[in-house]
Amino acid sequence: MKKCILLILFSFTLILSACSQAEEDTQEYLGVIGEGKAFGYEYTVTKEQNNKFSWKIGYKGDISIIKESDANKKDLINFMYAVNDSKLVLVKLITSLSYFLIVIITTVILFKKDRKILKDSGIIISIFAAIAIYIAFQASFDLISLLQNTKYYYLTLTN
Repeated sequence: MKKCILLILFSFTLILSACSQAEEDTQEYLGVIGEGKAFGYEYTVTKEQNNKFSWKIGYKGDISIIKESDANKKDLINFMYAVNDSKLVLVKLITSLSYFLIVIITTVILFKKDRKILKDSGIIISIFAAIAIYIAFQASFDLISLLQNTKYYYLTLTN
């Protein structure tokens, strides 16, 4: 029994010492740390020496390289958020329109099979369709706003 306990303690000590002796990497990561594209707008963030950042932003192939400074940092970050959020809102818009299409197809199938079922569930189907249309309209307005913001920050940064 003592040998078993000593073996477990020795193994435990060996594992702890192996975990605690990991070499620390003193070099920082240098290179691309973020990128995104949406509707022709694009950005790439590159980390350089001494925690300096370089941004490559563009629209439809027109690329500008900008060094991050205190003066333009907020605009660069807002440009990045606008590009990323545009992709997310586009997915939301496509999903809601797909949902609306599924509701319409289901309604047509029910109409062809039995009109009585459609009469009984007409209110529920109308509510589902209204929800899908509402979400689609909201997403389209959000997308328009985000694209205007993206254009504003792009023009601010490149001019």
